[in-house]
Amino acid sequence: MTDQPKDDPKGGPKDGKADPLDSPVGGEGDVESVAEEITTRQISAQTFGGDPVEDRRQRLKDIITELESRTKASERGEDLEPLLQEARSSLAIVERQAERGEE
Repeated sequence: MTDQPKDDPKGGPKDGKADPLDSPVGGEGDVESVAEEITTRQISAQTFGGDPVEDRRQRLKDIITELESRTKASERGEDLEPLLQEARSSLAIVERQAERGEE
C-alpha cells in the first residue's frame, strides 16, 4: 500500500498539483519555473563591479545569452527586450574598459 494521493474523478491528483507527466515539455511554464531572475541590479553590478574586467565581460555575455534564450522560448519574450538591451549596453561599456586596460 502506498501513501500517494489518489486521482480525483475529474482527472487530476487530489492534492491539486498538476501532474508533470501531463505538462508539455518546453512550455512557457518550464521557462518560468526553472529560470533564475535576472535584474537590472545584477547587470549594473557586472558593469561597474570590482571584479576583473574579463570576469565581468564573460558574465554579461552569459546574461545576454540567457536573456536571448528566454526571449525566444517565451510567448512574452518581448517583455525581456529592455533588459536585454541594458545587458548589451553594459557589455559595450565593459569592453571599452577592457580596451583601455582597466582591471
